[in-house]
Amino acid sequence: MNRHSHYGWFCNKSNRKILGVCSGLAAYYGHSVTVVRLIAVLALFAFPGLTFIAYVVAGLVLPSRYEV
Repeated sequence: MNRHSHYGWFCNKSNRKILGVCSGLAAYYGHSVTVVRLIAVLALFAFPGLTFIAYVVAGLVLPSRYEV
C-alpha cells in the first residue's frame, strides 16, 4: 500500500511561508514541515542557483491545494 497521496506533489497554500512548496512536500511525504524547510535552506546554501530556480518553478507549476 502506497503511503503517498495518489494526487502527486502540490503546493499547500494553507500552511505556506512563501509559495507553499515545502509545506506541500512535507504533507505529501508525511514529514514535519520544519524539517523540509530546514533541508530547503541548507540546499539553498549548498546549491543557491539550482535550489532557487527549482523552488520558483515548482511554485509556479505544481497545483495548489488547501489542506486543513
